[in-house]
Amino acid sequence: MFSNTDELCEKLQTTDRRAKLAALEKLQQEIVVTKTTSSQDIQQVFDGCYLHLLKCYSDRFESVREQSIRTVNVFMERMEPNDFHLLNVVATLADRIGQQETLEESEEIRLLFVQQLLKLESYFITTGNKHSLEECYTDIVRILNKALRDPYPSVEREACACVALLASKANSCKFQAFSNILAEALYGMLNHKHSTARIAAVNALGYVALHIDASGDALSCLIMQVSPLLMDSMPLVRRECGELGVRLLLELRDRYSYFERIIPLVLCCLKDDSPEVREYIIPLWIKCGKQYYEENETELSKQEISDLPSPNYPVDVMRPTIGCRGLVQRSLRLLKLITRECSDWKENVRLHSLKLLYQFTLHAETTMTAKFFEIYADLARACRDTESVVVEEAFKVSDLMGRLLKYEDWCEHGFDGLERNAKEGYLICFYYMYTPALGVKFDDNLRLSKILIQPDFSQTLKPGFQFYILKMVGTLLSKTQCDIDEKQNMSEFEEMHKNCYIATIKVMALALESEQTNSSELQDNGLKILKEIASRRNTSMDDMHEKFFKDALECVENIDAPLDALSEPILLLYGLIKLAKFREPYLTELQEKVSVVFEQCADESKIKIFSAISIAMLDWQKTIKRQVEKSSVLLKEFVISIVEPHIQWRAGACAEAMRSFATATLCALSQGAPQEAGFVLPHFAKYIPSLMEDRAIITRHYAIKCLNNFGDLQVDDLEPIAYACLQRMNDPSAGIRILAASVIPKLKPKFSDEPNKNYQHDIWDTFLKRCMDLLFLHYDGPEVRLQAAIKTTVLEMSERYPELCKESYKRALAITHSCNNLLELKVYLPFKD
Repeated sequence: MFSNTDELCEKLQTTDRRAKLAALEKLQQEIVVTKTTSSQDIQQVFDGCYLHLLKCYSDRFESVREQSIRTVNVFMERMEPNDFHLLNVVATLADRIGQQETLEESEEIRLLFVQQLLKLESYFITTGNKHSLEECYTDIVRILNKALRDPYPSVEREACACVALLASKANSCKFQAFSNILAEALYGMLNHKHSTARIAAVNALGYVALHIDASGDALSCLIMQVSPLLMDSMPLVRRECGELGVRLLLELRDRYSYFERIIPLVLCCLKDDSPEVREYIIPLWIKCGKQYYEENETELSKQEISDLPSPNYPVDVMRPTIGCRGLVQRSLRLLKLITRECSDWKENVRLHSLKLLYQFTLHAETTMTAKFFEIYADLARACRDTESVVVEEAFKVSDLMGRLLKYEDWCEHGFDGLERNAKEGYLICFYYMYTPALGVKFDDNLRLSKILIQPDFSQTLKPGFQFYILKMVGTLLSKTQCDIDEKQNMSEFEEMHKNCYIATIKVMALALESEQTNSSELQDNGLKILKEIASRRNTSMDDMHEKFFKDALECVENIDAPLDALSEPILLLYGLIKLAKFREPYLTELQEKVSVVFEQCADESKIKIFSAISIAMLDWQKTIKRQVEKSSVLLKEFVISIVEPHIQWRAGACAEAMRSFATATLCALSQGAPQEAGFVLPHFAKYIPSLMEDRAIITRHYAIKCLNNFGDLQVDDLEPIAYACLQRMNDPSAGIRILAASVIPKLKPKFSDEPNKNYQHDIWDTFLKRCMDLLFLHYDGPEVRLQAAIKTTVLEMSERYPELCKESYKRALAITHSCNNLLELKVYLPFKD
């Protein structure tokens, strides 16, 4: 049936490569073709030539080595399991690829060697002779230990498959001594550049871990080596790590002692970004929970009866089973280690730890309340991380904790942490926990409102901090709506509304003209809050400002120092003035604050506050809702105290700027309080002539402009102002020349009834003659805009003083060489020649 064995052996010993290959190929063909030949006959042939076949494993020709391996594989497939031949083949493989220095240079042959070892393992295991492999463990492990470090990736992957198969069926008592050796060899593949190699290594480690002696640190080391791969870029690698964790939870003998270390491997996969990973691991995790429940049914069945979900449980989250929750709840000692990684320098580590913390919170539920004080600081720090993805995950964790933890148990520590640490992270963390929390009492809301008005909170210049101050105020208002409906103590509600108002308007004031990107958003959110407070109090915004603004103004402190314009107290006062304007209840206090700033602060701060005053003055009539007599007294007292000291001439750039703003304030007064202007502005008549001659154009501009609503003045006071206006007809600034021409009709003399004051009419007539002469003279000039302003003024003055204007017009015609413009004007004049 077969060729003569002696002849075969002789050919295998020859130095002729072709003869060897021909003999090996013929032998393979005969074995494959003769399917009916018994295994005993095939074994008899193998017994006669196995030494020569195995010797070919070290032949100098690679093709001979390859065919000898394939021939032995064919024999093994047809023979009954034989321990003797197994030992011989494994020993030969160990000699070729298990030595310290690998004798086999060909990568492909080394791969065939390892594949042959895998075939042998599979064959002896499937035929029920796995005990035969135990005699070869030393050589097999020596082969695999070397193959797992092979530079050829395919050899490494095949070696991992050998380890996984061997460990999955091995007897721990026999295999335990070799598990550490194989584990250490597999660790080197966990950082392999090929993801398939990393997957194979993790898979093999999952089976090896079942045999490692749990009394030492070896198993802990294995889990620690695998854990970084939970952040691997390839989803299948992460999935394999989760599957390893599941295998240990289900099959590890001493798993209860290692729950704390194993559980993170699975929980991280439940929050994985890839749906493929989550969908694969979730059923396996449920299986782990089911097994744990069956092993602890007496205890967990009692807990399940009263363990109802929280009323505000996340709607888009499936609640874990009682067994899964029980698994995590007995492993809470790991929390401190997890949160410590929230401060790691690597972004992916921080994100990974927060995702793990989310799963712990989801499973532990109320049991985790006792651990809140341990993780509060780390979670608060994560809420203000530099990476947006980390911050977003921290928000989710905080929100979930607020929903599932018992509020009455964590609130005191939460408030204490917030009071002790006036930091953005603590506020954000507290906000996301407090907002969804149930069982919040009104006293807690009132306590929180008192915290928010503290300078360390609502007087911050950090845009993120300001944003969450307003969000927290919004939460307070929403949580107290039901208390209003239940008619709680209205005095306490008034205090809470006052605190909410103060916190909101302070944030709005500080962000009013800042360069931060969310300034407009803060203003919009703040305005909504103020409107809501006013609505809940059934009052208008004006009434609310009058009621509460005085308390907000008291927060402007420490201004008796040389503060610059960007310091917090100056920005706060500036914003408050622009937001709330002037109102009677706090006008005196505001006046005192401004006076201190003008006395103590830096020049730039004085200028900034004065600019706010000048702008707010435009709305005086809208905000001071009192009788004219009353509001006139208030206005005069305010401007005499605040404006008059700075309207007088002083040397220096700062004094010039302050003088400009003081004049602007008078101008704003004339527009914003037209009814009160006639009572207040005459007091400043003595300063107007010098202001109209000021070096600063803006000062001259406002000085002339405020004459529009100056009201009636005694001729003695009006005369210097009137002539100063005429002088401005020659001002270097075209805009001021036009203003000077336009304001002349606004000058209204007030003549005295005393007999000794009759000269006042003569004084005024003299001014009018001089004025009209000058107007007609300038009308003949080339400036079109000035000409139009003069025309309007002349027509108005001609209606009042026709004869005087007629005479002046004739004089102008007589002295003008080119009088075309004046002749064209004649048709509009009311008098006739």
